[in-house]
Amino acid sequence: MPISKYISDIRAKIGNDLLILTGTSAVVFNKRGEVLLQRRSDFDMWTILGGYLDPGEDVADGIIREVREEAGISVAPEAIIAVISGSDHFHTYNNGDQVAIINICFRCHPTDVETPRPNDDESVEVRYFQPNALPENTFPIHKTLIAIALEYRASAWFRPPSI
Repeated sequence: MPISKYISDIRAKIGNDLLILTGTSAVVFNKRGEVLLQRRSDFDMWTILGGYLDPGEDVADGIIREVREEAGISVAPEAIIAVISGSDHFHTYNNGDQVAIINICFRCHPTDVETPRPNDDESVEVRYFQPNALPENTFPIHKTLIAIALEYRASAWFRPPSI
C-alpha cells in the first residue's frame, strides 16, 4: 500500500529523519494449526502480516485492516502476544526514510472462508505453513513471534531487560 497521508505530511516536514511509528502485526493460525505468511516484494523474505496504525485507529482494528489489505481475508484478534521495539527495530527504506518501530503483535484466526492471496503490492505470495516447516528465508524475529504465539500465554511477552 502507498504511504499514508499522515506519514507523507510528516515526511514533507522532516525529510528522511527518524520517525517513531506504531505498527501492528498478526500471527494468524488456521484450524489446521498452520501459520499465515507473506513473501514480501521489497526484500523477498517471508514475514507475518502487519503495518502501521493510522492516527486514532484502535490497534485491533489496525491489524484487521492490515491483514485484509495484504491477504484479502478477515481475522479476529485473540490476544496481544508481544510488544517489541528497540534498536533492532530501526529500519531505513530504499528512499532513505528512517523509522523506529514499536510493534504490537496479535495472535489471530481467520473468520471467513476466503483463501489468502496477495491483495496489494507488498506481497508476491501469501500462504499457510506448518510452524515446524517455515521457509528458510523467514524473517528471524517473526520466527520468534510465531513460537511465542504457539505457546500462548495470558500476558504479553517483553524482551528481557538489556541492563
